[in-house]
Amino acid sequence: MDEFFIAMIIFGTGLLMASLMATLKICRKSENTAWYFLFYFIILFIIGYLGILYYFISHPLDPMLVSIVSCILFGGGAFVFVVIKLSFDSLLNIEKAVEVQRYQAEHDALTGLPNRKMFFGILSQTIKTKTPCTVLFIDLNDFKQVNDSFGHHFGDQLLIATAQGIASHLSKYASLYRLGGDEFAVLSTFQHENGLQQCIEVITKSASAPVEIDEQFINVRLSIGVSHFPQDSSDMHELVRFADLAMYEAKNNNQTLVFYDKNLSKKENNFLLMTNRIQTAIEDGEFILFYQPIVCAKSGDEHGLEVLIRWPQPDGSYLSPEYFIKIAERSTLILSLTKWVIMEALNNLDSLYEAGFKGMLHINLSAQDLKSNEFYKYICSLYEKDPSISNIIIFEITESAMMTDIKSAREMILALIEKGFQFSIDDFGTGFSSLSLLRELSITQIKIDRSFVNDMLEQKADYAIVKSIIFLAEQLSCSVVAEGVENHQIEQALIGLNCDFVQGFYYSRPLPIENLNMNINHFKKSINSPC
Repeated sequence: MDEFFIAMIIFGTGLLMASLMATLKICRKSENTAWYFLFYFIILFIIGYLGILYYFISHPLDPMLVSIVSCILFGGGAFVFVVIKLSFDSLLNIEKAVEVQRYQAEHDALTGLPNRKMFFGILSQTIKTKTPCTVLFIDLNDFKQVNDSFGHHFGDQLLIATAQGIASHLSKYASLYRLGGDEFAVLSTFQHENGLQQCIEVITKSASAPVEIDEQFINVRLSIGVSHFPQDSSDMHELVRFADLAMYEAKNNNQTLVFYDKNLSKKENNFLLMTNRIQTAIEDGEFILFYQPIVCAKSGDEHGLEVLIRWPQPDGSYLSPEYFIKIAERSTLILSLTKWVIMEALNNLDSLYEAGFKGMLHINLSAQDLKSNEFYKYICSLYEKDPSISNIIIFEITESAMMTDIKSAREMILALIEKGFQFSIDDFGTGFSSLSLLRELSITQIKIDRSFVNDMLEQKADYAIVKSIIFLAEQLSCSVVAEGVENHQIEQALIGLNCDFVQGFYYSRPLPIENLNMNINHFKKSINSPC
């Protein structure tokens, strides 16, 4: 019986020794000094246990006393072991949770790639160590259209497939990061040009093959912008901005790859200066409106007026609308310009009516307008004040603008159609809208782009396209406007094809309202005469 209780003390001592090892591991992981005190207390307990064990073995004692003390010592050793074991397991679980949180904080949840935070952290460290490196910004072209056409799940799968395809081939050359949306970054520390060229070739080659998702094959087109440290900049944020500038230059010019140079910064500075100039011009009322008649092809009566914005310059010239409108669209100013055009056109209505105008005003909208809730609220506020404006205004939208964000465009167009507004597709034939959209959106009118009209008598293909568009519009119950009519022969050819309306320099150039009033008085028939 004594041997059993002696064994209990020995086993309790063993539990204390096991607890001592676990406590030592905790001390190495934890910064709390209390664990060190516990470590030394356990050592004292072990010494005490060994002392009692020696005393029990070397001295005959009352068995009852031995059994009680042995049970207490075994229970104490077991208690310490369990407490230390649970504490160690809890610490390990906390460490795992922290690692998971750290991983999630530094990696993209969708693709599993290192994220923006990780990218800037590694880039900062690379620059601090003065290691030459190259930053590549990558953007997936037309990704928004894929999202709108096939849904966000499809878009997510495309991002995953693209990221995996690039990362799997790139690991030998550089690191791939996802910055957000459809933008990725690559950080390469190649010291020679051939290495960088191989890196770029790997990226473009890995994205060249169509990606299969849900039995659909998608061709991924990339726009890549490149900047170098320290050649382009030694500042991290500037280096990133330069790569971003180069990427947008590639995207805007339909190129795959653009390397940063100083001209891009000059171009960006010019953009910022022009943005400020446009803002000032809006506030100071520098813009004016020109109007170009839209004429009934058969009767020659004026059917409506296209409203066009112009920006007079101090030297008497006019700045090209194509230039400043693109800048306004890239900034946040396009909505302000559109609102100004609409309000100014409505304010000029009395003068137009006095001159005999009875048609509709054709006002152009941008892609940004079509997805702007502020624009919709603005139109609604004008409509509430005067519902008759829906019978006066027909909005012109380009195919490319409509396809920039199909979902938003559809919602905007349908909402305004419900209020009585009409829509005309401008530059038809140059974009990529689907015929189903024309049917679903109840488009009122199609405008054939001038590039087809100008050469329709010389080019059989252009003539066939014009003829087909007129036939298509007739089947969809849409009227047709042919833009760019500049001579009598083209006019007669369009009349022969049953084109409804014509527009071009053959009838009138765009004119300011003062000259236009004289032009309107020149027309003998009513603008709303039946065609």
